[in-house]
Amino acid sequence: MNVPTDRLLVMLVVATGFAVLVGGWAGGLVHAEVTGWEELALRGSIGLAFFFILFGLWQLFDRMDEGSSDEQ
Repeated sequence: MNVPTDRLLVMLVVATGFAVLVGGWAGGLVHAEVTGWEELALRGSIGLAFFFILFGLWQLFDRMDEGSSDEQ
């Protein structure tokens, strides 16, 4: 996965799957259970968690790329 476009494609698939599974489920639960400022705060928390998970996966891919380039 040394080519950045490969990594972007994988991240697009991961982001879409994660958003549908976890973001949709959690967002639906928040929408059904909470109203007002609490809803906004929980939706913001879901968005931040989504961002940090994707950022962590990006860092993981970076480490994998560095490890594979060191072996060659």
